[in-house]
Amino acid sequence: MQLFYDILVWVHIACWVAALVLWAMSLRAPRVPKGMAHAVATALVIGIVLTGIGSASEAVHDPNNAKVGVKLVIAAVATALAFMKQKLPAPNPWGHVVAALVVVNVVIAYAWR
Repeated sequence: MQLFYDILVWVHIACWVAALVLWAMSLRAPRVPKGMAHAVATALVIGIVLTGIGSASEAVHDPNNAKVGVKLVIAAVATALAFMKQKLPAPNPWGHVVAALVVVNVVIAYAWR
């Protein structure tokens, strides 16, 4: 179970990195790329799965529920914004907002122990 959990953690991190890379690639014409919306949504779903595995398994440490709750709200808002605002034309500042939420989520993951 620990190996499966570790693989999911790395895929979760890769999704956040993919969202930021896609945002960085669209800086010349700010927008929310479709791949960014999908990466953030996938990270959200994998985060929920990781929380379930951590809560149910004896082999994996229990998650910090307050931290998970804050991260869940931020990820849900980022996902909703990414999907709602991705169809706006090219000078679209909402991509910056979604990227900022992703960065806040990553900072919370590493700073809140």
